[in-house]
Amino acid sequence: MKKRTVNWTVLFLALIMAVAAAFWGGLAAWPAWAEEYLGKNMADCRYRKNFEQLRPALQQEIELSPLTIRLCLYDFATGEWIGAGQDQPVYPASLIKTLYLLAALEQVDKGDLSLQQTCMLAEHHKYAGGTPVTGSGILQFAPEGSLYSLEELLSLMVSISDNVAANMVLDLVGPAQVTDLGRRLGLEQTRATRKMYDLTSPLPSNRSTAKELTRMLIALQTRQVCNEQLTRKAIKMMEQTDDKGRIGLKLAGSQVTVANKIGTVSEMIGDMALLYFPDRPPVALTVMVENPPSEEEAAREIGRLSSIAINFLKY
Repeated sequence: MKKRTVNWTVLFLALIMAVAAAFWGGLAAWPAWAEEYLGKNMADCRYRKNFEQLRPALQQEIELSPLTIRLCLYDFATGEWIGAGQDQPVYPASLIKTLYLLAALEQVDKGDLSLQQTCMLAEHHKYAGGTPVTGSGILQFAPEGSLYSLEELLSLMVSISDNVAANMVLDLVGPAQVTDLGRRLGLEQTRATRKMYDLTSPLPSNRSTAKELTRMLIALQTRQVCNEQLTRKAIKMMEQTDDKGRIGLKLAGSQVTVANKIGTVSEMIGDMALLYFPDRPPVALTVMVENPPSEEEAAREIGRLSSIAINFLKY
């Protein structure tokens, strides 16, 4: 059993404040800094207690699940992690587009790219190594000659997971820049240079892990790759994604904001999200289900596990 520690400073301040309340007119006479310090420490204790209760509950649910779960959760309130199969490399499908988003915004922040620069859609954009780029998105159906700004391409890549837009972004940013950013973020197992639907490429298949995908979310939230304005723009794009039926499945009508990016192939159904609460720091969460019986069953399991985590942490 984990040994519990007592925050004697908090207890001492609480005792002194109780005495002040009884004999000297209450908290009005108490220094503001002390009240603020006590409030912060009490909140920190609550965050840590909730997290310690979540860890065994979530791990037990994952162990009992009939599905193969890869999960990683990072709590910005406590700096603590929860993981299950979080270091196992998986084909990330469209989840990898989060790294493309980060790499593009870093180049914009440096001045090497502009959100307003335009790219003309050509026929070759609709193919990758001779294979038609199908799956999610609308650009595969758009007329050649259409103009799109980089900001529009990023929005399409994130909000509706447009595969043609993702390949165009990768061309603009450059595979070397994506790889370099991954290295600097410590993404040792992530590979992200192969285009969507490029079935004949000699490049290794894209790979990542639940933990490294979560690190991408942390990099965004902590402003590691771009300035405040660009960070807010990226988070807003993720808030506006069409599919909230996985991590956000049971959050409709709640006060939790889901800024997410999904990934879908037959062998992996996944979702990754920054979760924003009204009265506590956010959480970064990635959940992937490998080789699920169906997309619907995987989505329900992702929603169920996410709901368990959120219900423990939000109070």
